[in-house]
Amino acid sequence: MTAIARLEIIPVREEHMSDQIAAAIDALDEFDITYELTPMDTVMEADDVSEIFRAAAAAHDAIDEERVITSLEIDDQPDREQHTSDRVTTVEHRLGRSASR
Repeated sequence: MTAIARLEIIPVREEHMSDQIAAAIDALDEFDITYELTPMDTVMEADDVSEIFRAAAAAHDAIDEERVITSLEIDDQPDREQHTSDRVTTVEHRLGRSASR
């Protein structure tokens, strides 16, 4: 993968957000990306950064609320093969231990 992204979508509402977040995650399945849902955001990887932009737009559009806040942060290095797991492994190697507790 050459592009790694962090996507955060916040449906602005008083009730639980899980149903709306589930709809956004379902929308990601239509794209050539890998993703991992975390408690605070979704991390995505793709060979082409344009696929991340399209997936993020679809996830945003999948939210059925009057107000939606979406943040997208992308690290795009087309000349380098990179994966999120590589980044974690590198930090754990420097720590000499797992980066989880």
